[in-house]
Amino acid sequence: MKYDYEISKISSEGLMDFVKRAINLLMEGQVSETFILSSYKINTVLKQRFGKDFKVDRIGRALSRLAKQNKLKKLKTSVPKYELKKSSFRKFETSPQKK
Repeated sequence: MKYDYEISKISSEGLMDFVKRAINLLMEGQVSETFILSSYKINTVLKQRFGKDFKVDRIGRALSRLAKQNKLKKLKTSVPKYELKKSSFRKFETSPQKK
């Protein structure tokens, strides 16, 4: 998918909203207790479900802020990944969609 200039103009709050919606979608079908979040996994959901092709580094920064706010455990890998426990997961609030 080609990078779209319009996507680069989306604010960080708008991107954060997309990241939260992607995490909510990922957690819907989750069976195991622990889920590993990464910017690449979220980017794949955004491409497939919303048709949005964000740069992975922007998604990573938004995920990092979200993880810090929710005190998620960071795993020691080359690509930043965060551990999300299903038992402590509550749906992330997203802003209402503008029409």
